[in-house]
Amino acid sequence: MTKILTMAKYSFKENISNKIFNGIVVFGGILIFATMLLDELALYEGVEVIRDTGLFFTEFMVMFIVVYLSATCVLKAIKEKSIYLVLTKGVGKEEYLSGTLLGMIYTIFFNVFLMGIVLSGLIWKMGGSLDLDLLISFLFIGLKLSLLSAVGIMFSVVSESYVTAILFTISTYIAGHGLLELKEVAQKVKGTAFEVILNILYTVLPKFHLLNYRDYLGDVHINLWLLVGYMVVYVTAMLFIATASFSKKRL
Repeated sequence: MTKILTMAKYSFKENISNKIFNGIVVFGGILIFATMLLDELALYEGVEVIRDTGLFFTEFMVMFIVVYLSATCVLKAIKEKSIYLVLTKGVGKEEYLSGTLLGMIYTIFFNVFLMGIVLSGLIWKMGGSLDLDLLISFLFIGLKLSLLSAVGIMFSVVSESYVTAILFTISTYIAGHGLLELKEVAQKVKGTAFEVILNILYTVLPKFHLLNYRDYLGDVHINLWLLVGYMVVYVTAMLFIATASFSKKRL
């Protein structure tokens, strides 16, 4: 466990020192500030427009950070040979991947926290209230992107190029939000091979729609324990696939 925590700390420092990471964070902050302009365009509910748009930009910009960092971390470490230094110090491959994922989760919540402070400050300045719904929204953004980071790390291990890993990770993010529509299509093509394929995709792809913060601004109720259990199982499955592939990878 100590090795995993040490690896997580190392991964976190590497992530926040990345120039692309810093560029996206700054750009995300600028976009959130730009939402103040929407107050002039909204005839009613100006604060709600700023809140919803700011939450969208928070998830959108942090998603880009997650995709880039998680889908390239292992490939980059192998290419730059920095992984050899870590593995020769007694860190196993499973511990390396677990620590890298934990470091990514630190990075995600660090980013959500920073952008959350900026957005909360704007809402407060515009006369809005900082309620529990806003905090829940930030929490679910962090949880959703933590799940995506596990997918990205898995693709970083099984892929041979940055482009492939990034494209698969982005595709999974998009597909994971459309699973309900996928299920509806499957019901319309019953009795065909296409239905089998769609049902497999529905089962395998991460159910990001369950972590859609917009749903929790209304009167939607879910079983949080069941959701947490699903996340733990899915992240464990991603780590298992990544570790099995990594153990066979020639470094």
